[in-house]
Amino acid sequence: MEPVRLGVIGCGVICGSHLKLAAEYADAQVVAVADMMVERAKATAEKFSIPSYYGSDDELLNDARIQAVVLALPTGVRTPIVFKALNHGKHVLIEKPIAMCAADVEKMIALQKDRVAGCCSCRNVFSGHAEAATRCVESGALGKIRMVRFRAMGAAPAKPSDAPPPWRQSMKANGGGILVNWSCYDLNYVMHIAGWQAKPKSVLAKWWPVGPKMTKYVAPGSDADSHYVALIQCEDDIVLSMERSEFSSAVNEQAWEIIGTDATLHLCLVPQQGKPSVVTLDRFVPGQGVVSETIWEEKQGYAGGSNVIRDFVDAIRNGRQPATDLKRALVMQKITDAIYASAAKGTCVAV
Repeated sequence: MEPVRLGVIGCGVICGSHLKLAAEYADAQVVAVADMMVERAKATAEKFSIPSYYGSDDELLNDARIQAVVLALPTGVRTPIVFKALNHGKHVLIEKPIAMCAADVEKMIALQKDRVAGCCSCRNVFSGHAEAATRCVESGALGKIRMVRFRAMGAAPAKPSDAPPPWRQSMKANGGGILVNWSCYDLNYVMHIAGWQAKPKSVLAKWWPVGPKMTKYVAPGSDADSHYVALIQCEDDIVLSMERSEFSSAVNEQAWEIIGTDATLHLCLVPQQGKPSVVTLDRFVPGQGVVSETIWEEKQGYAGGSNVIRDFVDAIRNGRQPATDLKRALVMQKITDAIYASAAKGTCVAV
């Protein structure tokens, strides 16, 4: 069977990651790249020995050789290209966050038909720790899930970047700040491990911009969240709790957990500096109290987000959808939209 022929639109930083992954997988073949800065597309093609390069998305989408496209662009300019790609009959792998709003994802679903379409927010679900944690949940060891939560506080480093990306905390260019930049990974990770059991109903949330003393850490004109917190009431008496910050006055602190009636899982989306990466199960044992057990540790194999291309290509070959398909991405986008709506209104909102 011949490799799936890919095209990549957008030759910025994340493009190189996709091209390296494709080069490592015999079932994928990148035949063209495109970027509105044609010299950048040319340089990328030469660096990765790619046969063709284009100066526009339309040129690449009109290339009949290409079966599937990877869209590696900022959110604000990417969504119209997703629509065009689906209308051209291409399979699509979309960088995160999936879109600017749920209505855009619903339109993608309407245009999808029999094409494979997925989002790169699933990068961390292919890791050894996610696999071990998922098996634990599936075994029933936790009992009934009560709470799914994460908290990841990022301290402001000693010095800011010389050129903070202008899109990073921009509502217009990116659809948000730290919530869409990083918590799409957090949310995808815990939802996947919990078997997508948390079905949101209502949200109460608040967000804050970067603190006055940290304004040099973000680009001028930044208007999105540097810190947010949200409490989501879900069906079946499950609660989802989310918090993340960057450039904050708090020291680095990270925790991802799934709490059940019988046991609690402590997870590790990303390694913490100076600490071993482990997945721990705390279980109540009659007569002993709560007993902790390590069910995965880093020496068993850490893979932190390397299989999005493999998963996408395999989905095309096998006629299935990827790990995070558009329907799952829509659930996460609805949560995101509700968080921003609740913060704007100062009250609880329905999802």
